[in-house]
Amino acid sequence: MIPQTLGALAGFLALVAPGIVFELRRERRRGRHQETAFREASRVALGSLVFTLVSVLLMTAVQAAGARLFVSPVGWLTRGEAYAREHLTLIVVSVAVELAVACALATGFEAFLARRRGEAATVQQRSAWAQALRTDRPIGSRAWAHAQLENGTSFYGYVRSYTPSGPLADRELVLEGAALTCENDAGTKVIGEDWRRVVIPGSKIAYLRVTYLDAVTGEPLTPPPG
Repeated sequence: MIPQTLGALAGFLALVAPGIVFELRRERRRGRHQETAFREASRVALGSLVFTLVSVLLMTAVQAAGARLFVSPVGWLTRGEAYAREHLTLIVVSVAVELAVACALATGFEAFLARRRGEAATVQQRSAWAQALRTDRPIGSRAWAHAQLENGTSFYGYVRSYTPSGPLADRELVLEGAALTCENDAGTKVIGEDWRRVVIPGSKIAYLRVTYLDAVTGEPLTPPPG
C-alpha cells in the first residue's frame, strides 16, 4: 500500500524508522548478508513494531502518572478529526517524541546485543577497490595503478574513475595520463600520447596494484597509517 498524502507518508516513515535504525547499526558490526527483500522487509517491520509499541507504552505510563505532555489516545479515538484539529501541535510533538524514543530503544538494544556477542568492531561496508583507490589515498596525491589482465596484458596509468562496489563482472576501471602504458607479448609501449583513456572491465583484471604519486611532482607518497 502506497501512502497517498504527505501526512500518511510521514507516518509510514516514522513507523518503519526504528527498524531501519536497528538494521543499519547491526550491519555495521556484522556486515550485510544476501537475503530476499521480503525477509529483510519483514525483519524491519517486526523490529519497528516492537520498538514503537514499547515507546508508546512508556509514553502512556508518563501520561498515567499525571503528566499531560502527549496526545490522548482515548480522546483521539473517540473524537476523531475534531480532536486532531484542536490538538495538532500536541500530536506533532507526540509523534516526534515517540519516534525519538523508539529509535533510541533500537540503538540501545542493538548496542546491548553487540556487547553480549562481542561485536565491538565496526565492519566497513566498502570494497577493496574503494579502500585502495579512495580511502587510503593521501591528500594531494593521485592513484597510479597497474592492472594485470587475465590474458597477460598489463596497463599502467593514473586512475581516472572506477566502479566502487558491486559484482566484479559489473565493475570498470578507467586509466589515463600521458604516461599511460600497455605491456604485452609484443613489448612495452607508452600509449598515452595517442589514447586519452583505457576502460578495463573488472572481470578481465587478474590483479590490481596501486601506488600514490604526488599530484604536482609525480613523486611517490606514503599512505597514512591505519
